[in-house]
Amino acid sequence: MTLLLKQDLNLLPTRKRVYQAKLVFYLFLASLGMFFLASMLTYLIVRSQAFHGIENPVPDSIATLGPKNYLPLSLPTSFWVSTVVLVGVSISLHLACHSVRREKQAAFRRYLIIAAIAATIFVVAQCFGLGHLLNTHFSKLDGSTKVYGMSFTLSLIHALHVIGGMIFLAYVMHHGFRNRYDHEQHYAVDNCASYWHFLDVVWACMLVTFLITR
Repeated sequence: MTLLLKQDLNLLPTRKRVYQAKLVFYLFLASLGMFFLASMLTYLIVRSQAFHGIENPVPDSIATLGPKNYLPLSLPTSFWVSTVVLVGVSISLHLACHSVRREKQAAFRRYLIIAAIAATIFVVAQCFGLGHLLNTHFSKLDGSTKVYGMSFTLSLIHALHVIGGMIFLAYVMHHGFRNRYDHEQHYAVDNCASYWHFLDVVWACMLVTFLITR
């Protein structure tokens, strides 16, 4: 009994550091959430002002000031593929957390590999989608494809954060394959999974925004 009590007391500083690290991480996610929220609100404002002329076409006398009609946004097929893959990353990391908490190291590493493969597929699919948006944006010089440029910018910001998530995932894999995580020490795995869940939610909100304002 005395030995167990001493072990618990020795773990107190470690647990305190873990809680502090988790608090900092969640504050970081909250700041990212505010950033993406501000980005989407900016997108909505710019889109509303730029496309106000759809319901009230400008007279022919000032038609040279801008297009009367704007090309509606058509999301590339690769965006839907990347959405499914992104969900797959989150599911794989959730299962990885579940496995490491139960000391199933083989399954834990397997899910990490699956998540890394899915994340790579997501980035590749996004490259095709971003290329489509950018090419369409520059396909006409009258400004009628402006919504493609705005959606490209917002999608690119998300993609850059995905790359950051891949670096985080690589860090977890590096330590995971060296038996650094177990049922007690796995907060980095939890944080990595939470970050990818966060990216899932942000991407879903962005897609809904694109569909509503297309």
